Amino acid sequence: MAIPLIRTAARLGLCVVTAIFVCPLVPASAAADGSHDLVVPKDYPTIQAAVDAAHPGDRITVRPGVYREQVVIGKDVSITGSGDRKTTIQAPQTLTPGDDGGNSIVEIHNGASVSLSRLSVSGPGSGTCDDGALGSGIRVLGGARLDLRHAAVTHITDTPAAPCFHSATAVFIGDLPTGTGSATIRDTRITGYQGAGVVVLNEGSTATIQNSTVTGHPTVSTDGIEFVEGAVGRVTGNTISGNECREPDAGCGPDFFNEFQHAGVVGDAPGTVVQHNRIIGNQVGIYVAGKEIDIAHNDLQRNSYVGIALQDGSFTVRKDRIKGGVHGVVVIASAVHTNAVLEGVKITQTSDAPVQTFECCGFTATATVNP
Repeated sequence: MAIPLIRTAARLGLCVVTAIFVCPLVPASAAADGSHDLVVPKDYPTIQAAVDAAHPGDRITVRPGVYREQVVIGKDVSITGSGDRKTTIQAPQTLTPGDDGGNSIVEIHNGASVSLSRLSVSGPGSGTCDDGALGSGIRVLGGARLDLRHAAVTHITDTPAAPCFHSATAVFIGDLPTGTGSATIRDTRITGYQGAGVVVLNEGSTATIQNSTVTGHPTVSTDGIEFVEGAVGRVTGNTISGNECREPDAGCGPDFFNEFQHAGVVGDAPGTVVQHNRIIGNQVGIYVAGKEIDIAHNDLQRNSYVGIALQDGSFTVRKDRIKGGVHGVVVIASAVHTNAVLEGVKITQTSDAPVQTFECCGFTATATVNP
């Protein structure tokens, strides 16, 4: 997201030669490898000023405080705060659209490899669905890569929170019709978004999400983690909850052919792995389409419609535990003949059939249950 930046010599770390040829030193300490350590606000008053001054490979340390600013990063840097409850990048009053035309609090682009750790990125934004909606907390596009650890992305909503179309995703990776991004997200809290927790978009985009918490908004319909349009990734060891239809949400309901459902994890491309997660209190726990999606050893509880929905492909599900909801597993055929093999899947306390098939348009759905 290309934000117009006021670039001064001081912010860029350039040396201004005066009439007496005095040149101040760049306020950063140099390491043996030639990289520098820049400290905010000691050396630079804002995080963006430090990013502008940094050279590729530099490290930026951010002291405790709330930094009300947009940050745009197009170079390889690391930014480390003092803890996700101590250092906060807060959405400013006015957001400037970035590379994809949307508004984000932090944008990473231009093929940069960026590490963010021990800080939080927080809304809410001050816009509305009609004017200046908050597009994302962290936006990764243009072939960039994000490493997000021991962090938080919270309150990614407009004012007031509302179900704006394609807005308020906590971490948004990749782009359409062209463009990719990638991310590793570990030990991170993602909460209170009004769109989705993590969206990974487009073939070639990837993400690994591990040991993190993804919790939807209490009053707006949300999805947890989405891999769509050919994006792939690994979702392991997370707790994903609270992604449901909220009133009013026209068109949302249990009819898989004619209505929408909101899910903890959504995937549509071979190679995606969903293992060892706790997926609780969503409308659908896991909703996938296609084939060669690895679903195993997940604990799915109280997902109101169904624990796992498998649509239009071939699937093997292994040793998941499903408790509560209307159905444990549903197999849906709407575009191709669909079959699912359930290996050692334990389903308890459903209000209707533990395993259910739905068929449409001349295609068949079958489920084989093996102990």
